[in-house]
Amino acid sequence: MNRRRTARIAFHPIEEKGTASGHYRAGYQAGYALGYQLGREDRGSVFEGPSIIIPARPHDDGVIGVIQQLEAATRHPYEVLIADAGATVASRRYFHDRSGALRHIRGDQGETLVQVVNRAMKVSLGEYIAVLAGSAPVRDNWLGEMLYELEHHPEAKVVYAASGAWGGLPEPIPEQFALPEQQTVKGRIGCVMFRRKVPAETGWEDEGAATVEEHLQKWLERLEKPQCILRSDLFEENETAAT
Repeated sequence: MNRRRTARIAFHPIEEKGTASGHYRAGYQAGYALGYQLGREDRGSVFEGPSIIIPARPHDDGVIGVIQQLEAATRHPYEVLIADAGATVASRRYFHDRSGALRHIRGDQGETLVQVVNRAMKVSLGEYIAVLAGSAPVRDNWLGEMLYELEHHPEAKVVYAASGAWGGLPEPIPEQFALPEQQTVKGRIGCVMFRRKVPAETGWEDEGAATVEEHLQKWLERLEKPQCILRSDLFEENETAAT
């Protein structure tokens, strides 16, 4: 059984290299250091915050912008894990320069991005897990709003955000306030968040999905609609190729 504990951590500045340093808030060191030091001291512990898993697509440096936008819109505490199954040289240099701020989970030869995301979930330390699918949040406190949904709807197992069009919503009900039974996915998934125990309860099989987004889509389709909460107003539209 995972143990929760209060960590006393001395925060040290994390060196920023290149021009990216101007994109980050001054307080990010504290939140990152919390997750990072908890991981180093005790892999069996869980901290009361979310683990955010960001897939790094092969041959695409877009993950850097996603990280920067996420940090600008996200309150602490949280940890960020990068699932890497073929990231570019520039992206990996960035991950290395941010060592201690980002947990870099690098796939073995032959591993798919879905498999590396699954491995990142297993080594994450948060009480909640959020998996991004290539999009970045567009609203401050997006994380707090998703956590609020889970904490105030005990029957729900998952809260998910998406960009693009959504169907099955009778007018004039705003999409973000629609009941789960009224939701039909037509857009692209931006993020899925759940308590860390949920995959074991519901099944998190790979199923041979070609992309992270497809994997998340199949998993959501297996859940009963009352177990899912939709927020369609938190993430930007994903214009790039699916992860």
